[in-house]
Parts: sequence; C-alpha cells; structure tokens
Amino acid sequence: MKVERQPITLLETQQTKLEKNLTLYQELISKIAALKTAATKLSTAASFFVKKVSSSNETVLTVTASSGAEVGSHSVTVDGLARATILKSASFSDTNTTTLKQGTLTITIGSSSTNITVDSTNNTLQGLTDAINGSGAAVTASIIAENAGATPTYRLVVAGKNTGTINAVTVNENGLTGSGTRPGLTASQSAADASLTVDSISITRSTNTISDIIAGVTLELKSTSASEIQVTVAHDADAMKTQISDYVKAYNDVMSFISTQTKYNTDAKKAGPLLGDSALRTLKRSLQSIITSPVSGSPSILSEVGITTQKDGTLAVNDAKLSNALQTNLTGLSNLFLATINGVAKATMTSADNATRTGDGVLAARIEGTQEVIDRLQNQIDRKEAALEQLREDLTRRFAALETLVSQLQAQGQYLTQQFLALNNQRR
Repeated sequence: MKVERQPITLLETQQTKLEKNLTLYQELISKIAALKTAATKLSTAASFFVKKVSSSNETVLTVTASSGAEVGSHSVTVDGLARATILKSASFSDTNTTTLKQGTLTITIGSSSTNITVDSTNNTLQGLTDAINGSGAAVTASIIAENAGATPTYRLVVAGKNTGTINAVTVNENGLTGSGTRPGLTASQSAADASLTVDSISITRSTNTISDIIAGVTLELKSTSASEIQVTVAHDADAMKTQISDYVKAYNDVMSFISTQTKYNTDAKKAGPLLGDSALRTLKRSLQSIITSPVSGSPSILSEVGITTQKDGTLAVNDAKLSNALQTNLTGLSNLFLATINGVAKATMTSADNATRTGDGVLAARIEGTQEVIDRLQNQIDRKEAALEQLREDLTRRFAALETLVSQLQAQGQYLTQQFLALNNQRR
C-alpha cells in the first residue's frame, strides 16, 4: 500500500509545513504584542516623564511623587505628628463578671454622635467592647490586660480610627444610670494635627499622609525633627532610559524574527520557512518607516538621540548620546515618541494593530487563511485515508477468498492424488 499512500504523504507534508508556518505567525504576533506594550508605555506624558523624589532623612519623612510633580527642592521641618484620640477606662478585675451601669453611652466625633445602648445583655467590659465595635462609630475598642498574676486588672481602650483635631473623640457616660459601675473612659491621648514647616510656611494637616502641599508629592510623616529635611524632585532619567531600552529590545525581537524566518542561507542553500511572505514584508517596511520618518521639532528623528538602524534592520543605542538627550533636551526627546504625526509610540501602536487586528490585520488574516488551508488539507487526508482503508478492506477480502480457493484446490489435489495411488495399487 506504500504506492497508494503517496498522495496522502504529500498532503501531510504540506500540512506539516503550514502548521509550522502557523506557529511562526503566532509567535510573531506575541512579539508584536510585546512591542505594542513597550510603545504604549511611551505614549503619554505621564508614563514618559517619570519623576523620582528623595528625602534627606527617611526616619523623619518619606516621600513619593507622581509624573505631575515639578522638578525642584523643598525644605521641610516636622514639628508634630497627627494623633488620634485614645481613651481608657477605669481598671476592672474581670472582663465578663463586673456589671456596668445601663442606659446610653454616646460617642461623639466632630459633629457626629453615635448612641450605644447598654443593657443586661452587654453591661460588662467585654459586652461594651463588642457593642462599641459593632456601632459603626469610627473607633476601635479593645481590652488591655493591665496587670497579670493572681489579681489581674483590665482596661477598655477606645481609639479613634482617624487622626487630627477634626476627628477628636469624646465619650459621654451621663446616660448610664442605675446600679453597677461606670466605664470611666477618659482621654489618655488627645487628638492632634500634624504641624510642619514647608519652605518657611507653617502648615497643619489632620493626617500624617499629606498630598496637598507640594503638587504631585505625597509626604509621609514618621517622626518629628528640629532639623530641616530636604525633599528633592527630579526627572528619573534611568527609568526613562529603561523604558526606551525596553522598546528597542521589543523592536529588535520583531525585526530579528522576521529576518531569520525570511532569509536565504547561501552557504546551506536553504530558504527560511517564510521567505517571500508578503505579510512579513509589509510589516517590516511599516516598522522601518517608523524609525526613519521625521517629526516636527528638534530632534526630528531617533538617530539624533543615538538610536540608529543597523544593516540587519535592528536598532542600536548610543548610550552616551541618549543620556545626553535625557539630561539636556527631555522635551525634544519626548516629542519623538509623543508627536501626533509620526510619533514613534503612536506609529508603533498603529502598525501593531494593523498587523494583528482580527479581521483585517495582515498577520491575523494570514493566520486565518493558513488555518483554513490546513483544515482543507485535513479533510482531503481524511477522505483519502477512508478510501485507502476501503481499498485495504477490499484487498483483504479478495486475498481471503483466494486463500480459501487455494485451500480448496489443495484439498482436491490431495484427494485426487490419493485416488490415483489407490488405483495403481489395485492394478498391481
């Protein structure tokens, strides 16, 4: 059946080649997706103009900055930290036995008051703790074991969840009457605002996390200090260089892949599996034009900031030249990527979409078309396999019939031989 199977073998060879091509197309789409991701990170001012911020004393003050922070330096002195109210009760010898007075306990935070009902179901230290925590008031109640040993004592501690005088907590126990003990909650720490001096201006805030003093900068106050802390905001050239390098790497991955799959090896006299593929030629030309198309302004092309095209189509980066552009002409450099017309970031994203977009993307269409051919070949293979199997079954039946006939003829021959032998013996 080897000869009869040759057409199927030819179809399977074609199918295997197309399946390999399909895998290569899918791999290329993954690389293009990575390139689009790298370009997207360079497509907005917020992502391109990365800022770094530092504090000269992080035990006192830590800082973070957004891209909107202005480059510059500020002096900060932390005079006081924001605090929340902390109240503690009288000492109790137990948490569940001693009964409290019943009635209403009122917690007031600013202009908001919360009434807590104390009755026979919760008039113990633990019961009141649970009632306060379940009241919805912006406080946290807990029981502290003040003394251990044979005669332990306990206190109820109520702490405000928020700092600042605007969030000061007071407790009114006048609504608790009758027999029993009053909780005796009194302030052990008063609420306070953070106080600091920024560039010789005295400022107070209700929290230790402050983001509305220096635009784009968040201050996290850790402790006080009589000495000035320097907060410095600068462009993060290293972060921006990394983003540009990531783009170059992703671009080179795509171009190297295309070159490898479409080149002809003259020494081995072997063609790449996608040699002559028009979709890859279109994509390659599109990407090359992004690098060579000028934008309005100075610099107008990537080579002016040290990013040049090599013979194989990949990009090379002159680190010194790029670093100089980042330090001396960041606005011009960013325009290369952000420009509406011919900007590298937008053009790359458009090129990637044109290649991979479902329906009309050149690579997406190539994948769809290749899969359709693979499926058609499979249908042909299935039909020919079925026909070959039918032929095999027919030949098997014929062979079996011939074997039966041969067996019958052999039996007849043996019978006739026996008859002749018997006849000869009688004549003797």
